[in-house]
Amino acid sequence: MKRNLIVLAVLIAVSSPAWSQETIVFPAVTDEQPGRHDSLWVTSVRLFKVDPEPRVTVRRKWVCLPEGGFADDPATAPTWTMLERDPFDRVLVKWGGDLLSNTGATIGAIGLEIIGDTELLAHSVVMDVNRGSYHPGAWSFGQGQLVPAMREPLVGASHIPWIGGCRNDPCSQQPPTRWDYLRNNIGIANPNPEPLTIRGKVIPISYMAEFFRFSEYPDPEPEVFVKTIRPYGWLQFRWVAEHFYGEDQWAQWQAPWPGFIISLTPDRDDLPYYAYASVVFTPDPDSDIPVFNDPMFVPAEPGYVAPIREVYPQPKGKGE
Repeated sequence: MKRNLIVLAVLIAVSSPAWSQETIVFPAVTDEQPGRHDSLWVTSVRLFKVDPEPRVTVRRKWVCLPEGGFADDPATAPTWTMLERDPFDRVLVKWGGDLLSNTGATIGAIGLEIIGDTELLAHSVVMDVNRGSYHPGAWSFGQGQLVPAMREPLVGASHIPWIGGCRNDPCSQQPPTRWDYLRNNIGIANPNPEPLTIRGKVIPISYMAEFFRFSEYPDPEPEVFVKTIRPYGWLQFRWVAEHFYGEDQWAQWQAPWPGFIISLTPDRDDLPYYAYASVVFTPDPDSDIPVFNDPMFVPAEPGYVAPIREVYPQPKGKGE
């Protein structure tokens, strides 16, 4: 998939009296990547030293790519320095092209090793510069998503807490009018020298019109998907539900389903990984509304979330 494609930047960590390292993840890096609806996605990664005194070294450690990546040689890896006591070197801004240099790729996942005795403010922004302004290597504006740094990898089960629904059906219009409401892109990065397989399980959330309330849709057989990520691999795919979950228990009304929770279970409990969703709102291109892409970044969080049928294998009657 080639829209809102996301890249990962990581920084690794231990501390000592004279220096420290820290692991920080920026899962929002692209290098002039074309996308849907005439979009062009660019990422700006921004680091700011809280204490301007120390020197900070930023070194690329590994690269995760869709077909598999590699670990960098520390002696030749791209490296940047933020000088000590220098207001002109308190801020470091790097672009997707800087971080992906010498890879031949415009998307992927990047590991950065940060060495320095100070806390860093760390964010990235992924933006569609075709609906903004773009000055390569200098500054850019556009519709996009701000991504705070992720500081810990996932190990074992995790979940994406909420992604969008509606499956091109309106959430508030009757009669139905086609509306490209939300696109769900799920991303996974595997910063390990061996493959990782992850099983996703879907928990749909419906709006029950008769009761004017939201509820988990109690499907006895939860929808699943399975993805294998190559060694030093990065994967982002568009996820679309296989079923329509909007029908209520009496099949009387097609209620919209506004969201899903996705539980993720890796085949290895000892390998770190990173997972997220990019949920993109775009109006129907056939409508009178100008086309745009409005993405929202949703990081995965630790811990498995079970569908209700795993908690209660048999439906319970009222009062049980």
